[in-house]
Amino acid sequence: MMHLSARFQIALTAALLSGCGGARDTPTATIPPTATPALPALAIMGATITNNGRPVTFAGANALHVYGGNSKAMPGWRVGIVREFIRNLKDQPITGAVIYSTTSKAYFHSLRSVVAENRRNGLVTVLCPFGWDTLEVLGLNPSQQPFYAEFKARMRAIAAEFRDEPDVWLEVWNEPYWWEGGRGYSDALWLSDMQDMVDNIRVAGNRNIVLVPGSQTGQSERVILSQGPALLAGRSNILFDIHAYESWLLGASQTAIVARIAALKAVGAAIIFGETSPFNSGVQMDVQPLLNAAVAERIGVVAWLWKDDESDRTALRTAGGLPNDVNNGRWGSTFRTYLQQIATLPQ
Repeated sequence: MMHLSARFQIALTAALLSGCGGARDTPTATIPPTATPALPALAIMGATITNNGRPVTFAGANALHVYGGNSKAMPGWRVGIVREFIRNLKDQPITGAVIYSTTSKAYFHSLRSVVAENRRNGLVTVLCPFGWDTLEVLGLNPSQQPFYAEFKARMRAIAAEFRDEPDVWLEVWNEPYWWEGGRGYSDALWLSDMQDMVDNIRVAGNRNIVLVPGSQTGQSERVILSQGPALLAGRSNILFDIHAYESWLLGASQTAIVARIAALKAVGAAIIFGETSPFNSGVQMDVQPLLNAAVAERIGVVAWLWKDDESDRTALRTAGGLPNDVNNGRWGSTFRTYLQQIATLPQ
């Protein structure tokens, strides 16, 4: 799998220049949240996401709204969930006005303002740390990092801010651990780290849905199959996040993907594919078998990336807001069709 620095550099450059695929944006005051009574009652029951006890499937896109822009065009695409990229968790404001990070050389909008904008457009928000200070957390073993205690403190603060808002989900870490057997990885380490990071959110009084990644920089479900039940024991509202790149797309058939999904459901694991696109480490991949399997199994897929820029082959939209089908296997139109299929499934 490609080091995400390449994806980040492309995404960040476009974000700073163009406002992240929404309206052009300048620093503004934070936007107050909407009223709590209107929020959905979202929870995990068994291997299913539910709203007021009824099964529901959320599909959508990763976005860069901490740099600005808005989510107004997302409902028109039938986006239901937005996974928000937090590049610098250390500097990222939780509430308040826009700040300028001298570390990242960028303006950061508060998480509260991002959530408020998404909520106005009927969207569930996933807040996910992709980096700490100048460091990308991809491939790292969480508990072995020198900033781990500070990281957990920041996550507790975020958890406390959004603890009574079930449409705000927290992901503990983006794409941890290198390929199995490398850099000191073990399944025991995964289980210990995930227990600690989930419990860290719960101690802040937050009972919302928490996303937990697999191993192998998020692509492998093997550890979820073997250790997921132990993580789930005594814990609730856990959604496992799998990233569907090479391990899921190269040479894969719909039948094989359905079988892998079924195995996860069999151990009680509720899942979402938190990232996918036709490109990751260079070779173009076919996303259609995954999307077909996801429709058949009512599984949410979250695309990389909601951005208006046809020069980025992973971007879903062109500068004019149309599906981006430029040299990418018609990625924009393909994923938009999937979103419409999921949105029209009987609930």
